[in-house]
Amino acid sequence: MFDRRNVHTLMRPLTGTALALLAASTLGTAQAASTICEPDGGYVVAYYNGTFAMPEDADAQRAALRISRHGKYTGVVETATTKASKAEPVRYETFYSTAGTASGTTESRFQGLAGEYRKLLDGALTQHWEYFWDMAGGNVQNWSVLAAKSADARFLAITAAYPATVASLAAKAKTDLDADLKVNTTLAARQLARAQALYTERQKLLMVGYSQGMLFADKAFAKLGSPTDSTVVKQEITAVPATTLQSSLTTNMAALNIPTPTSNQGFFTATLSWAVPAVAVGKDAAGNDIQNDFDLQVIEPSGDYVHFTDTGDVGKGGGGSTLIGSSGFLDADSRTVGPEHYYASCDETKLRTGNYWVAVTKVRAPVPVQTFVTLQIAFAKSGEVYTRTWNYNDVPGFIQKDKLTFPVRVTVKQAADGKWTADIVPYEPAATYAFTLNPV
Repeated sequence: MFDRRNVHTLMRPLTGTALALLAASTLGTAQAASTICEPDGGYVVAYYNGTFAMPEDADAQRAALRISRHGKYTGVVETATTKASKAEPVRYETFYSTAGTASGTTESRFQGLAGEYRKLLDGALTQHWEYFWDMAGGNVQNWSVLAAKSADARFLAITAAYPATVASLAAKAKTDLDADLKVNTTLAARQLARAQALYTERQKLLMVGYSQGMLFADKAFAKLGSPTDSTVVKQEITAVPATTLQSSLTTNMAALNIPTPTSNQGFFTATLSWAVPAVAVGKDAAGNDIQNDFDLQVIEPSGDYVHFTDTGDVGKGGGGSTLIGSSGFLDADSRTVGPEHYYASCDETKLRTGNYWVAVTKVRAPVPVQTFVTLQIAFAKSGEVYTRTWNYNDVPGFIQKDKLTFPVRVTVKQAADGKWTADIVPYEPAATYAFTLNPV
């Protein structure tokens, strides 16, 4: 077991990739402005790490970023000041960036670094492998001490030669990753979904990217429509977080405006998204779109069945699509790469109390074993509260309205003082559930 005492360099090899689903910016029917959908305000600093970092190191880097802005935590809520001189809370999140598995390029670059290190140090490697992390991070402060202790001059000679190799291979890894991000449908999916959720919740978002992590920040920024109104601001850093970042973080946070995505905001939002391999995206041999088709279906407290369908069979909810219910609407019927959203109304005259039953069904996917489907529920006030991912083979097909299987029940309530609240209950019976109006 090697010594990991030099973790302050915050550099580790990549060992895997997190699988999640894409949630993209979409259009919908604008809803009336209402305080029930207005979040309480705040900032989110999203840290996109370089892909040579393990998750725990990325979190440590994010913590250093927070310290650079606020100093040592004292138990007081950390805030930033808005343009209107209002102090609002700040959250820091790690948007963990990995190199993926499609090409393995970053992993191979890291193996190249290890190979170069082994070649330069030869037999000394087994005794001093832990110092590889220092060199991968460009930190040479321990090398003169090590050279003196080991009486091995190679530890001094490598100080000049090795950092150039690190820089070269890291640059190549970044180029390869940039190309991979342009074609891979699952790489960066979790970061994209989270950025979209925060934007929909109208949080002021600062994306801070280090090294390859900036590519992920760039992709998320583009997915949000590359806003030019300072509702999202990107900041690239050239080294792992340090105290010198304080002034630039403060300046960029002060420049942020509140997002206004009124077309995709709901008292609660159900997002259905899916990840598919690259071979399942684009056109088939006949020039038609490759079909990856899943459907989000909601039964509202009124009994309105909000769904998409092509069937004319009334017993299957047919007779045309019902996109708009009494309390909410579906925004799109995606049959390729998703996503689909149901938005419960922000209009207090339309939103109804009671149970909203949310179902997910499948139609087709050309590569079932590599196709994954995610359902996310987010509340306007408190953000994402439920996420679950299924493999294609575990998603039920549509039979008819009264034989849907409901993974989620959202219960909307209004107190005597007029305050609206919502609870979510995962509801997964062993058999299909026979629907009755507003069950309790």
